[in-house]
Amino acid sequence: MVAFFIETFGCTANISASELMSYLLLERGFEKTDKIDNADFIILNTCVVKAPTENKIKDRIIKLSNRFPLIIAGCLPQVMSDWCKVNIPKAALIGVDHFYKICQAADAILNEQEFKLISRKKEFSIETKRVRARDLTGIIEIYKGCTGQCAYCIVRIAKGPLVSKSPDLILNEARTALNEDCREIWLTAQDTASYGIDIKESLPEIVKTIAALPSDFMIRIGMMNADYALQFLPEIKDMFKLPNVYSFIHLPLQSGSDNVLTKMKRKYTVKEYAYLIEELRKIKDFTISTDIITGLPGETEEDFNQTKELLEKIQFDIVNISKYGDRRGTVASKSKEKIPTEIIKERSVIITKLVSKMTLKRNEKWIGWQGNALALRIDKRNKSILLRNKFYKLISVENSPLDLGKWYRVEIEKARKTRLIGRVVSVPE
Repeated sequence: MVAFFIETFGCTANISASELMSYLLLERGFEKTDKIDNADFIILNTCVVKAPTENKIKDRIIKLSNRFPLIIAGCLPQVMSDWCKVNIPKAALIGVDHFYKICQAADAILNEQEFKLISRKKEFSIETKRVRARDLTGIIEIYKGCTGQCAYCIVRIAKGPLVSKSPDLILNEARTALNEDCREIWLTAQDTASYGIDIKESLPEIVKTIAALPSDFMIRIGMMNADYALQFLPEIKDMFKLPNVYSFIHLPLQSGSDNVLTKMKRKYTVKEYAYLIEELRKIKDFTISTDIITGLPGETEEDFNQTKELLEKIQFDIVNISKYGDRRGTVASKSKEKIPTEIIKERSVIITKLVSKMTLKRNEKWIGWQGNALALRIDKRNKSILLRNKFYKLISVENSPLDLGKWYRVEIEKARKTRLIGRVVSVPE
């Protein structure tokens, strides 16, 4: 039997695409292996959002190209097919709109035939089944593409304009996941708040419809941007109050300076963003994750200080920090106001130290809390059980055999920067 090995880089949408490709290959009769040396061909599902990730993937591709037939999928072949042609001319290429063609790509690569499919296509695969990266988590990409024109970002170039998935297909995927015993549904997109603007649908409506499905599960809303969230804030708040929707939002800030936000072509001001946070925090114990970029071309010391001050003021629960790096074809990459690398690194270190103290302080407030949490997976590092409560706080329970997929009443005893440490008090009836 012919075996494949698949390796995924990047966003949650990419994970979903790899799950789809794995399922389609298995249905065709291929075998999936977790050991690369046992593979007859390899799929690398790629990401080029950040320069370090792109470089890591390119190195990986070059090393593997001498040993295995390769299928390169995702963003890298979509925007860098010229690099692929020069460096890996024998590899099959699948762009971001054609993951469902993986079996044809496999046939071609095994028969040493050319395969390149990176054209744009609006339609989605109607296949709802997946080979899930996490048994209890169903990932649904609710749209592809992007509405933004951010000066630093390559996503719009790679994935094209927004194309929303139909509510019927989203519901079919959700039903399939729940029928396969998933206990979480993750809705993912580049900006979930803008779902449906092209088909006269909306995020709150589709979430309410999914939440009403007859099963015991939680919904996680993926990343959204402030400009669209502000347009229907009351509906967004009501959505998060639903009992089976996590009280959690990933809301990128990127900078605490209006000057930098303008350079970034972000479509909100610091004041608008702060107002949105203030309104969301009216929901009890709401968890907020954000993103920060240091060193955008033209970012002054004053701009950087404003970012630090806003971080201190808002006190986020989770902060993802990125150092600015040029992305080919973007506006920022052509700027003449580049910040020296050493200054970008220095600012990143300062923000990292600030965030470490902040996130630990936020988590320490949970010590002594008692409530229900859903057991979802095993931590491979120390074999503890990882749970989530309604507020999406990650809770680690050690030395206690728990059944995955069940709810437990836990008490928080300790706090770390990235998780809470708890013990099981009882099993809810």
